[in-house]
Amino acid sequence: MSEEYNHGSPKSGYHQRSSLFFPTLGSILRRLLRGGYARIARKSIRGEGNVFQAEGATLSGIELDIIGERNRIIVAEGCVLNNVKFRLRGSDHLIEIGKNCRFSRAGSFWLEDHHGEVRIGQNTTMVEVSISLAEPHSKALIGEECMFASDIEIRTSDAHSVIDAASGERINFAEDVTIGNHVWIASHSIILKGVNIGENSVVAAGAVVTSSCPPGSILAGNPARVIKTGITWMRERIIE
Repeated sequence: MSEEYNHGSPKSGYHQRSSLFFPTLGSILRRLLRGGYARIARKSIRGEGNVFQAEGATLSGIELDIIGERNRIIVAEGCVLNNVKFRLRGSDHLIEIGKNCRFSRAGSFWLEDHHGEVRIGQNTTMVEVSISLAEPHSKALIGEECMFASDIEIRTSDAHSVIDAASGERINFAEDVTIGNHVWIASHSIILKGVNIGENSVVAAGAVVTSSCPPGSILAGNPARVIKTGITWMRERIIE
């Protein structure tokens, strides 16, 4: 499914109401795709040149809530997205989800301002993950073959300003987040701005990650620290 939205000009199969777009089948749209299936639970798009592309993907309970221009959401072939919410405010954002990625329970993307960028590499799986970008040109880059559990937050910004009392200047600008290939993040973890997690690393349950780590590390605690290096991991349990 590939659609471009220009406000006031809904695509075939949708009708316009108060400048918002709604499915003609009520609150849920069911449509066969080229090799995929879509069930869109809510759709509200205002602005011109917004593109949602998901050919060959399987989508269920998706919410599109977009206000802005020229935003692009690209979901590659073989992806399975369940109950994922896309909320974009501003223009020229990009969300790109690579082949065979999976959101098994739920997920959310919240992008503000302009030129935000989220890229998720192929074969990455997520149970329930929230990704938030605020401030122009912010990026969250996630590698291939990652495994994220539930109740995980990834944030490139504090979303509000912290001011130095003496100078009156802001001291907490946004910083990009980069997560390398083959990283395992356990449940209830938070990845904060400026963090670079090296490939083959593991983030323990409940960790609050505020600083970067080299490849092959285990991070644990609040704030998280490296407790072991020289490791890798695999999805399969080795019994013997």
